[in-house]
Amino acid sequence: RESGVFAGIAQRVHDATDGRINFVTSLKGGGNCVDWAEVYQGDALSMGLNGGVRPSTMPLTVEDSSLDLRDRFFTPPYPHPSYIILDENLKVTYKSVGPCCGYVSYYACTDDVALGLDKMLTDKIYEVYDKQMSNLFGVTTTGADPTVATSTTTVAATTILSQQQQPCQSTTYSEWSACSKTCGDGGIQFRFRANSDLPVETQPCPAIVTATLPTCTEQCVAEFGNDFDVSVVASDLASPRDLAFHPTPGVHLGTYSEGRTFHPDGGQELWVANGFNHSVSIIASLGTEHQTTISRLDRGYYHYMNNITALAFNTVKGTSRNPDQDTFNYFAVCNDNINDYAGTKEPNYFMGPTLYDSDTVNKPGQKNTVNRIGEDCALNPADECFFLHADMLHESPACIGIAHDPEIETSYGAVYWAFDATGDNSGDGGQLVRFDFSQPHGPGSMDHSIAQVRRYPEVKLYRDDTNGYGHAGMVVHPEKRVLFVANPGKGNVVAVHIDTGKYTRTAREEYPIFSNRLPSFEYSIYECVEQNEIFASGLVNPSGLALSLDGTRLFVAERGGRIVAFEVDSGVILQSIDLSSKGYTSIGGLAVSPETGALYFVDMDTNTVVRINGASRIIDGDQCGYRSRINSNFQPSLSKARSRVDSECGRDTFSLVRDYACEVDGTIPNGTLFEQVHTDTGYASDNPDVQSMAGMDEAAALLANRTDCEYDSELNLDALLLGGYYCHVCLPRNHGSSCDGGGTCANVQWQGFTCDNEYHIGYGYYDNGDDEASLVISSLHFGRSYPASSLLFDQIYPRDVKLDLSRGITYRFTVGTGEDQPVAIRAVPEFSWEDTSLVESSVKNVVFGSGGVTNGPILLTVDDTTPDCLYLTSPGTQPIILAVEGVAECPSIVPIDYDGSFETAVPSDSGGDTGTSDFDLLPPRESSAGNISSLFCGWRVTIFVVYLTLILF
Repeated sequence: RESGVFAGIAQRVHDATDGRINFVTSLKGGGNCVDWAEVYQGDALSMGLNGGVRPSTMPLTVEDSSLDLRDRFFTPPYPHPSYIILDENLKVTYKSVGPCCGYVSYYACTDDVALGLDKMLTDKIYEVYDKQMSNLFGVTTTGADPTVATSTTTVAATTILSQQQQPCQSTTYSEWSACSKTCGDGGIQFRFRANSDLPVETQPCPAIVTATLPTCTEQCVAEFGNDFDVSVVASDLASPRDLAFHPTPGVHLGTYSEGRTFHPDGGQELWVANGFNHSVSIIASLGTEHQTTISRLDRGYYHYMNNITALAFNTVKGTSRNPDQDTFNYFAVCNDNINDYAGTKEPNYFMGPTLYDSDTVNKPGQKNTVNRIGEDCALNPADECFFLHADMLHESPACIGIAHDPEIETSYGAVYWAFDATGDNSGDGGQLVRFDFSQPHGPGSMDHSIAQVRRYPEVKLYRDDTNGYGHAGMVVHPEKRVLFVANPGKGNVVAVHIDTGKYTRTAREEYPIFSNRLPSFEYSIYECVEQNEIFASGLVNPSGLALSLDGTRLFVAERGGRIVAFEVDSGVILQSIDLSSKGYTSIGGLAVSPETGALYFVDMDTNTVVRINGASRIIDGDQCGYRSRINSNFQPSLSKARSRVDSECGRDTFSLVRDYACEVDGTIPNGTLFEQVHTDTGYASDNPDVQSMAGMDEAAALLANRTDCEYDSELNLDALLLGGYYCHVCLPRNHGSSCDGGGTCANVQWQGFTCDNEYHIGYGYYDNGDDEASLVISSLHFGRSYPASSLLFDQIYPRDVKLDLSRGITYRFTVGTGEDQPVAIRAVPEFSWEDTSLVESSVKNVVFGSGGVTNGPILLTVDDTTPDCLYLTSPGTQPIILAVEGVAECPSIVPIDYDGSFETAVPSDSGGDTGTSDFDLLPPRESSAGNISSLFCGWRVTIFVVYLTLILF
């Protein structure tokens, strides 16, 4: 709306200062420079600027397809439209949003409002200019009317020089080149000429040549060898669909997380996408004695990781990007779902890739992982941790493949390519979509207004409809800038030249479900993309893809168990292996180890990650190896032809796969398509920072008591999630929460949720003059600590105090007592380093075994085999009774003797001895152990914020 005003200001001020001040506007998407220049000129005249002087040489419009200008200068809180003024040293002296910023629609900002930009910018420009002139010449321009054109000079039109230095209209072709391959069908031939309309022609290798060529027989590649076997490196997964190596092992888990010790300096780290339980399994210290697996998910997995089918990391490091903007170590996931909230809601197709920052070690306080209540996991590594997404876009429902683009042009490096299985509006399969998250909104926000999404309808992609789930591999060749895509439904692999294609039109009309209606969200359709529609064919349901470390071989998995190695340059099969005889008939993603080059795959039905061990030995005098199938005469002639055509006709004129007849007529989008109406797209709040703990929003608050949870009800579950609800009666699976089995959640608006089966364990001190310690249980759900009655009545030792447990529920006790103060659950009321057979079948996942836990979780599953009486125990403190199903009495606890020991009455059927056990009491508060108590109590006070239910002992 302000573009015409800006153009009028630009021409007037430029002329008035004899060209000393120049104006630049960036073209980021939609139309072209000529189209926008006509808009600028027409709007400037229609709004009466400069007495009817038409802008002619200003502003300069530069293409900013990589969004470099925008991302360097216009990061939040400066949305579209915004302006900066640079001085002679290119230092920013002024930055502001335009007067139309914040208006709901294009036309809501009237001409009068838009014209306010004139005085705002002109005054600020002349402040800088007058200072410069004063410093140089001792004069200023103050006093001139800044709104009146002062130049009467006729400015000649600027001639734009193209790269074309010659007419480039040759009609004579070269001779046909040699055939591209040395076997089989021989590949293709080409001929060329210096002609910009049609510089290249190709044809299949002639039959007279192919008749002399041998069959393309298989050879031997190092990843398979001539005598391979396989090793299962992880099992018990949940329908694993894809896998990827983390570029920086240890930056996510560190040395300690969820009460577990990790060894980031040993081994690689492999991440696995689990479709059935919507999680990511992290295999840490791969292949070492410390190898272990931990699973992690998003608290809102039913939207952000619903049937996760692919994942990809940004592995590009060492670039010149601003460290505050670089998304190295981020990863994105792709969800094979049309947003049905795990099958509980009628789908609305508001679904796409989710972006996460995996770095928690170097970014404390950023909340890249949080606990249930929404606190940074770095504050308490004993808590169970969840991913907190950094951004999400919603233009590729039923996505079955994703790949990061290793480009180095954009400021953030957050470009991903996705396989949208529902993309064709006619129902004929899917299509390729490019997502640039641009400026990720970061954890705790829902602002999707700055992003760039491009659809490529000419790249036809098809899923395999014979299986209910699956994966389509995607990988970008970093040097060739070619994206390889598995096309399961067609049995082939597509190769797309991803730096090609041209803007055609906005996608907002044909694809009306998108992330944001602000102009800064670019949603476009690109056409005339260059592609080899069949790089490889004859495959049966191709799934995973991976490139060898040197980029010369492309590995393609067939779901049924075959993996094929193709030569990238020729497209010829080098070797294949069949894994179906080993029981792997549902292969998903592939990954190559960045350290060893070994090939790994996931098998969806056996729930395993498997490594291929390629063994090479001499067979009949031959060692494992292969000869390239590309014709040695083809590549030199190709390089020579490209160099000549590009030098005479312009860079990137030469292409073997371009359709030179393809033309686009880029149109400028209609302004009515750019309305900021969040609530109409499922948001409960117009405030994009709905989870920034800023307070309750009235629209979101009204959703708390909604109970119309039916599959086809009008309640939009996106509104619940984006309005700050992680626990709600209408959200799927335990009301949307991730409480352990049998638990009940309570929502904490804008933050997270609590569970009635989760407790925190620490130490407390009694004011009895001796400063003696006792275990203290706190509950975020119930908002209090135990044993409260003893503290209130100044009783030194808790007697007849118990926590009631119910059968059929798994309880989580998160211990934070610190080193040398282990906590364990026993069937007798005293701590022991030995196993207690009566309870070990109920206590599960005790991280440090029977010896107790000092900083991590204890999971207690109460079932029919669990004793009626259990005890939370720790050396030198009174145990706390855990009474199952409201048992009336448990064995009594004898008061602690002042000599530092205590006696317990042991049940006669426990097999234990009745007597006295000696333990050291915790030292007084002023000692170092007292600091543990202070830390715990402070933590408890800080996070006790919700709910009034009281447990009576």
